[in-house]
Amino acid sequence: METKDQELTFNIRYDMHEEDWKDLMQVFENMPGWVGVEPTGELYWISKDEDSAHIKAFITFNGLVIEGYLPDYIWAKWILEFIEKSSEALGYEVKSVYHK
Repeated sequence: METKDQELTFNIRYDMHEEDWKDLMQVFENMPGWVGVEPTGELYWISKDEDSAHIKAFITFNGLVIEGYLPDYIWAKWILEFIEKSSEALGYEVKSVYHK
């Protein structure tokens, strides 16, 4: 089981309405492995240690970036759950707009 760097950017804009951010925050908190939010605004799941398995999210002008250091199958399962829950909460299809 190879652990590797993962990254996706989603069509979640930095300038959403405050109510949408509240709804999205509930999704974040209910995702598996929720750890919390740093004062910098970065969100973490599983661990805050970026040298071990973790998921981190932050907002940019391009959209919401989610990075991880996980095996592919765990990453894929977590991301699919995030897409499903966030699409339902926000009322539109959340999808990746850029990935590497």
